[in-house]
Amino acid sequence: MSRSEPVHTCPDAGQPTGARDRAARNVSTRMGTRRWLLERGAVAAASVAAASAIVPAGHAFAAPGRYDTILTELVRRASLNPVPSSVSVIFDGVYAAELDHWNFIHQLFRPSTTRFWIPNGFFGGAGNALDLTTVGQGVAAGEHLFVNTYLLGVTISASAGRSTLARYSAELAGDESEHRVLGQFLAGASPPNNLGFEVFEFSSVSAIKAALMGAGFGLGQQGTAAGRFYDFPQPPMAPPIPISSNTPQ
Repeated sequence: MSRSEPVHTCPDAGQPTGARDRAARNVSTRMGTRRWLLERGAVAAASVAAASAIVPAGHAFAAPGRYDTILTELVRRASLNPVPSSVSVIFDGVYAAELDHWNFIHQLFRPSTTRFWIPNGFFGGAGNALDLTTVGQGVAAGEHLFVNTYLLGVTISASAGRSTLARYSAELAGDESEHRVLGQFLAGASPPNNLGFEVFEFSSVSAIKAALMGAGFGLGQQGTAAGRFYDFPQPPMAPPIPISSNTPQ
């Protein structure tokens, strides 16, 4: 795969409206409704930016690395709060995985911004605050959008006959689904692995972007929710722990 490969327009996937509606209803958890999911989960909608190796550049709306920025701050706050070691190592592993995604993708696409407005609500408060239940809810709901993003990548790549990119998208979706279950666990969902099929709710990048902006996040500009700007670290923080399968297979 290279920058010179042909790029295809991002279509609305042809999922019937009824199927999308049923999928959206099934996303609800005991912590809240579909509206709650979107408000919490929009934090991670910028994962679509990390899919810019899959989605045409004209449809990628932010820089790869937004989630790394969130996780850098999460790891920092975890070091300042009484977080169980079993949870801290999960955060470390998730960060390492998202850094692998960044290391792969930024070789192909240049970030459109490295400054992001992140609401305090994702972490459970401002400053050094950290509420693990709140973080778990945000991660679980956000990873719902991460998975949706890469499922969109599978659809686009498959329709374009680019089987390798379709597989890369599936590999990424699988990784993000692991993170969703970890978030569900922190949030107290029972069972945390509560889906037979991952949910394909949004059929376009623009819809994911709308969810993100509507929840108060900002891409290079101030968002509408209380929070502050975070700059993507250059270079990124080294992974706290080693993980395997660090590049697409």
